[in-house]
Amino acid sequence: MSGIYRPRHPERTVLYRVLFHYFDRFMVEYESRFEKDYGFLRSIVKEVVERYLDCGNPRCGFARIRCPDCGEERLLMFSCRTRGFCPSCHAKRLEEWGEWMREELLLDVPHRQVVFTIPKMLRIFFKYKRQLLGELCRAAVQALLKYFEAATGAELIPGVVAVIQSFGQKITSHIPDKGQVTVRYYGLYANAHRGKVPKLEGGEQKLILIEQDCPRIPRRGWAEMIKKVYEVNPLTCPPCQGEMRIIAFLTDHAVVDRIINHLKLTSVTNKPTPLLLAYQEVLLAAEAGAEYFS
Repeated sequence: MSGIYRPRHPERTVLYRVLFHYFDRFMVEYESRFEKDYGFLRSIVKEVVERYLDCGNPRCGFARIRCPDCGEERLLMFSCRTRGFCPSCHAKRLEEWGEWMREELLLDVPHRQVVFTIPKMLRIFFKYKRQLLGELCRAAVQALLKYFEAATGAELIPGVVAVIQSFGQKITSHIPDKGQVTVRYYGLYANAHRGKVPKLEGGEQKLILIEQDCPRIPRRGWAEMIKKVYEVNPLTCPPCQGEMRIIAFLTDHAVVDRIINHLKLTSVTNKPTPLLLAYQEVLLAAEAGAEYFS
């Protein structure tokens, strides 16, 4: 595997800068500017955004790694591991899920992607009542079944993996609630142990269309996932190409602060210039539908 792992810097991204500079203001103005269109501000929004802003922040702790061959030492920052928000952590989750699907769930047959949409006039109900998303999945599967029956003239039970995907401008509305199911499995895929179906009296087997939430997917090591996502090994020693090892996890604030001050580490983005600030503010206002007057 070629290449050397370079620690990412989320604070240099546009998403991080916008949230770093404007999230507090967003929280203060949410009720007056956004509540009417997006519903009450959910507590999970503040929790997830704050965790994202600490993703890769050395002040939140880090792992100390050392090369046993040449003695090279480095620090690896902790990730936020948020769901459906942090681009880096979400990419690793998707890789884990995709690998589990390929190796454990999907049958060795052709598959088809089907996209269902709903009229814009109905979408507001799902913004205010997210529990309706489960009913939306079931309705989509039932529609798919009716199509199969009409096309083939037979009762078919497909294997379905249903994924909820929302779209829209202000990004915090897409953060899933705690415990919210975003992936559902139906029919042949409702049971992770393929081929096991209920037996009726007399030994006859029959497939029943049931729903199952996403099963627990075994977590792979962070280094292995970085290899798969970024195609570099984060434990490769840059000077000698040996295998570095984790020797400690540091979370004590006093120890962490001393190391940060000694190494002069920082993860907080620099304040943008006044011109850039004004430009970003106009963009945010335009997305929110606010009117600006010169």
